[in-house]
Amino acid sequence: MKFFKALAIVCLFFFLIGCEESIKKLGPEDEAHDGGSDVTDNDVVDTDVEPTDDGDSTEPTEPTSDGDSTEPTEPTNDGDSTEPTDPTNDEDSTEPTNDGDSTEPTNDEDSTDPTNDEDQVVVTPQEKCAAKNGTWESSSQRCYQIKNCEPDKPANSEWNGDSSYKIYYDADIEILEPLTYPPHYGDGEPEICQYKCIENYGYVDGECKPYCSAVFNGTDSMITIASEDAPSIVGLESWTIEAWIKQPADNLPDYQIYPVLRKGTATSHPEYLLSGYYNGNNDNGYGLTASTYYSYQQYGNQTRTGDNQVNATFNTFPEGWSHVAMVYSQETNQYGGGGGWTTYKLTVFINGNLAKTGNYSGAPTFVPNNEPLVFGARNSDRYFTGLIDSIKFSDAALYTENFEPAKLSVDDNTIAFWDFSNNANDSVSGVIGIPTSIGYSTDCVQ
Repeated sequence: MKFFKALAIVCLFFFLIGCEESIKKLGPEDEAHDGGSDVTDNDVVDTDVEPTDDGDSTEPTEPTSDGDSTEPTEPTNDGDSTEPTDPTNDEDSTEPTNDGDSTEPTNDEDSTDPTNDEDQVVVTPQEKCAAKNGTWESSSQRCYQIKNCEPDKPANSEWNGDSSYKIYYDADIEILEPLTYPPHYGDGEPEICQYKCIENYGYVDGECKPYCSAVFNGTDSMITIASEDAPSIVGLESWTIEAWIKQPADNLPDYQIYPVLRKGTATSHPEYLLSGYYNGNNDNGYGLTASTYYSYQQYGNQTRTGDNQVNATFNTFPEGWSHVAMVYSQETNQYGGGGGWTTYKLTVFINGNLAKTGNYSGAPTFVPNNEPLVFGARNSDRYFTGLIDSIKFSDAALYTENFEPAKLSVDDNTIAFWDFSNNANDSVSGVIGIPTSIGYSTDCVQ
């Protein structure tokens, strides 16, 4: 009977052990140990059978700490234990610590937190400057770019200042300033993007146009050519002196001759003279004068001298550019019986229209003088006001009837020509005139 009781106790013991193992397998791994279901060597089993030390006995023995024992033992701090334990400083613990492998932001050198980390990327102003394709100016600690003046300057001009400039880039606010310097005309103090017209050109409405006329101010302007260099009409059988002129209608002189050109001073008779427009006597229209000084043979072989002065008058003042010409010519007239005679004439043409003709007495001989040829003045008084585009002398009578005037140019009959392209030089002989208070204009005959 005692044997069966002992057997029952052993069976109960192993039953309890099996239950404990099942509970461990079924329970969560991270469940906290409460010690309620563990069987320890402190448990007291109520039995009527006293265990013995018989090694062959099937009687259960006292649980020990033997590593091979299957008896559950008290959870310890063993690193291999699967029993969840309290968080400690164990190296394998997942609790956030100051461990070097921790993902918690620290002052670690590999941390991505923006701190005083040595790997933090810093963009310098010089690098920002380079990113803008700029150049760093160390003296001002600024970044700049070089810009060319745009748009291009007009034709026949040159820069009167720097043709490029710096625009500065603020590395902090990323602004380029100023945006542009526009090209502009100016012939004074040089400025950035300032241009001026080249020699012999003047500025008009954004363009540089060639100078083509001389400006006479009506006060002291004149061009003087030495007598020995001036063209002479003495000995020529026919000739033409012509010019393009432009006078302001509100500044015409009153019944006075203000020469376009005059060979001779005020104290002598002019070898030839061609005046500009003037107000007629007593407001009797407008006038223009052509004149020569000559000698002639009178009846009885008596030599006389005189002026052939032709005063053309007209009612309407031709504003704008006017072509004026004085022409010396000869005409042969026939008698009914086969004989004939020669007529000598001085004719004035205004804008291609025959305005007035004056006849000479007999065959004239033009009287030279040793005075200079003066454009725009009667030596030291009576100054012409306005523009003169060109003056031309020819050794032929170019006009004998009405014609359509054209811009003057050099041809086979030209003996002297001035076009006043920023100088007072005769383009045929190269004679250099001496200008006084002369300006030049791009306003000219087209």
